[in-house]
Amino acid sequence: SSRRCWGQLVTAGVGGTLLALYAVVIPFVTPALRKVCLPFVPATSTQIQNVLKMLENRSGSLVDIGSGDGRIVIAAAKKGFKAVGCELNPWLVWYSRYRAWRDGVHQNTKFYISDLWKVSFSCYTNVVVFGVPQMV
Repeated sequence: SSRRCWGQLVTAGVGGTLLALYAVVIPFVTPALRKVCLPFVPATSTQIQNVLKMLENRSGSLVDIGSGDGRIVIAAAKKGFKAVGCELNPWLVWYSRYRAWRDGVHQNTKFYISDLWKVSFSCYTNVVVFGVPQMV
């Protein structure tokens, strides 16, 4: 009886671990399986500075298509933009929201779990896109 109880606990532990691992890994793997591969590649500090330089003397709202971990959105919000990030990976969206809150710009940022092929960006003044050539 004691041995059976331990067996059930081990089975439940292994099953729970595999399920948690599946939940974390799938959002990062599935973009690579799409017709157009859209991998997560974090923006470098040089890329962020280039975007901010392009935004000098501009105003209005900003959207980052495929915002990843929110680096560009947060940097733009720090410069006074109302910035929005659209990202397919829910883990990255939640992490972006946390980073915006931690950096104190959560009131000027929004992050959405959305497929960039199904969203209209016509209401934004500034659009940022980093992606593979097939996407652009």
